Amino acid sequence: MGLPRLMQYEATHPLYGVAFSNNPQHPHRIALTSFLTGPANKLFVVDAAATASYPQSYAPQADFANLATGNLSFPATKVAWEPRESLARHDAQGGRGELLATTGDVLRLWELKQWEGSDGARSGYVGRNGYNEPSAGEFLLAERSVLSNKGKQHAYNLPPITSFSWNATAPASIVTCSTDTTATLWDINTSQALTQLIAHDRAVYDLSWLPQSADIFVSVGADGSLRAFDLRQLEHSTILYETPNSSPLSRIAFSNREQHMLACFSMDDSRTLILDMRSPGQPVAELLGHQAPLGAIAWGSGGSGTGPTGGGFIASCGDDAQLLVYDLTRPLPTEGESGSGGGGGRSGRSGNNGPYALSPPATPSNRTPSPSSTRAAEIQPVRAWSAAAEINNLIFSHSGEWVGCVSGQRLSVLQL
Repeated sequence: MGLPRLMQYEATHPLYGVAFSNNPQHPHRIALTSFLTGPANKLFVVDAAATASYPQSYAPQADFANLATGNLSFPATKVAWEPRESLARHDAQGGRGELLATTGDVLRLWELKQWEGSDGARSGYVGRNGYNEPSAGEFLLAERSVLSNKGKQHAYNLPPITSFSWNATAPASIVTCSTDTTATLWDINTSQALTQLIAHDRAVYDLSWLPQSADIFVSVGADGSLRAFDLRQLEHSTILYETPNSSPLSRIAFSNREQHMLACFSMDDSRTLILDMRSPGQPVAELLGHQAPLGAIAWGSGGSGTGPTGGGFIASCGDDAQLLVYDLTRPLPTEGESGSGGGGGRSGRSGNNGPYALSPPATPSNRTPSPSSTRAAEIQPVRAWSAAAEINNLIFSHSGEWVGCVSGQRLSVLQL
């Protein structure tokens, strides 16, 4: 029996972080992090209950089963699973579980393993440190390492780490960014910082490795600039874009299909900007449709066509409780062209027209040239879905077939 087109999970805490596993054997395994003031935060790992056999203690009627939980001192600013390329390298070695990373006060690495045990009668056994060890078939989520440049500083005095990016080409490399204007490159095998650089004039809010590159990453920050860094030439950075009036840039994401295409948005803005690294300086498109500030963006699949595209499908979410999907699977229209067909569509704050799928936008429209730029095309969404409250974050599955988002204490996973 196939999975429903909308799966949901109600957590015990308000949620912010969300990430799909990159393991092809567990395509619906998801990591979640809570958002609470104080030291009572959690890291949850859940999996679609219909995709695997779990101990009978899990409720069979639930869409997701809670596999394991970890404790966090502070809310996590981001959570992500290790790249698929990293899993492939360790398959032959055996004995290691899947790795996750979280950031907040520090960079933490976690390992999720299935407990095998010497026999099936370990349930209730009191192990090291007084904790009950699980019975065979259950899961362990253990903190593997803590990476920090704190030196003599107390952990509570550390500047927050705002985001990180895990390199798929060089899976031992993670780069983090912080409110202290720096970006730090870490080697997770040695738990050492390889280099730290001043990335922006003010706080750095997000960064991402250039796809298929072990050396280049791009960051955004409170100074309103989008900058590219090359680890082979750290003497300088390249400013790819600067916002009018130096409005802070909050998030950045690269296309999975066209590595030169990226998306970003400004703090308190409702528009997503699409940029082409081959012609930096101003956006090539603006994604419209939200009626309140954005919270997150993510790229999905590149589409089934061949040849160049505008980057593929991309989704955004925000304080208007809307999840909007845009079709950029064809080349972006140039000045004077209209976007009729699959890439067009207008959607304001549309209602949820169906509980099991992303609904079409309410009123069709064409792409039109942006009045603020002769180069940028204004693009409306082709699908929309409404949550009960503002949507804090979203992520696509590795295949791009599913999109997951968190709103309040609820995880919703929708099939495109």
